[in-house]
Amino acid sequence: MALSLQSASLVRDKVYNALYTNASVKNRLWWNAAREFFNQWVYSGGNADLQFVPFAEADADAAGGTVLADAACQVYLFYVKKLNSATENTAKLFDDATDDTTTTDQAQGITLGAANQEAMLIFPTGFDMAAGVVVTQHTTPEGVTDGSDGGDGFVVIGAA
Repeated sequence: MALSLQSASLVRDKVYNALYTNASVKNRLWWNAAREFFNQWVYSGGNADLQFVPFAEADADAAGGTVLADAACQVYLFYVKKLNSATENTAKLFDDATDDTTTTDQAQGITLGAANQEAMLIFPTGFDMAAGVVVTQHTTPEGVTDGSDGGDGFVVIGAA
């Protein structure tokens, strides 16, 4: 999907709602971390438009991954909450516009090994994705074997 940027304040509200929906013991930590990111974004990032892109475990589980953006962009937030399964799994972002088949395109990963575990990566100045963003999940951080029992999550992206 092409970039569809909107006001950073609207994206902030979507992030807060997603974190609230995925409420957990750590909810306050994620909410505060996201709030601080958006506070800094307003003052030092120029308050440029962003895009909130949610994904479900089924999206990451699809063969070849699922395209979240098919254009060059910057990733600012990457959040994943594991489903109720203790099977270790790694949610990954690939710098690609079509799929996860080129292993050298793997850009970021979050490995979760416990049921309902969650994590967030924050890139205050953005993580460059030259081709696009594909989300997938594999059974190991360095592997290419598609996993299952992953998690739901979202990315916040902006223009390259």
